[in-house]
Amino acid sequence: MNDSVKEVIIRGTAFGKFVLHWGYIPLIIYIGYKSSYPRPPLARIFSPMA
Repeated sequence: MNDSVKEVIIRGTAFGKFVLHWGYIPLIIYIGYKSSYPRPPLARIFSPMA
């Protein structure tokens, strides 16, 4: 395998790991928010004192 192809694969997997690491919990919160009825205000979701 060519070195440039290996570099692209390494960068792609690193980017995928970054997106999965930082995007998983917000995705779960978004899915839970969109599927709940009645929808709570966003301030109540993100602020523990609201």
